[in-house]
Amino acid sequence: MIQTLLVGGLISVVWVGIGVAMIALPAWWQERLRRTLADPLGCLLMAQGMILGGLLLFLGTAALRGAWLWTVLGALTAVKGLVLLSIAAPLRDRWVECWGRSPAWLHRLAGVLLLALGTLLAVEIVQGAL
Repeated sequence: MIQTLLVGGLISVVWVGIGVAMIALPAWWQERLRRTLADPLGCLLMAQGMILGGLLLFLGTAALRGAWLWTVLGALTAVKGLVLLSIAAPLRDRWVECWGRSPAWLHRLAGVLLLALGTLLAVEIVQGAL
């Protein structure tokens, strides 16, 4: 159970942090993401982090009550990381450009969703550890 607590706690803290950044500073977050995806090493590290986090979420939350939700989110995160690794740079740049044209309220809404998921994961892990 300690593995679930550590892995899930780390993932939930990262999700809450990213969610807060997306809510409070959407322009800063968008620029940070654009610069990370423009750099080949940054893109590689981000994609590998997404794959690792998705697999840990996929495998590490099997004992929780809402395991189906965390399994689906883990699988989607890992697939998104694999897509980032496999697509060509021009296609990735067009994806980032399209995402950059979306309004700030949409980035904030995504941040709220990520904040809610991170909080829900933390609550479920703490309840499962008791």
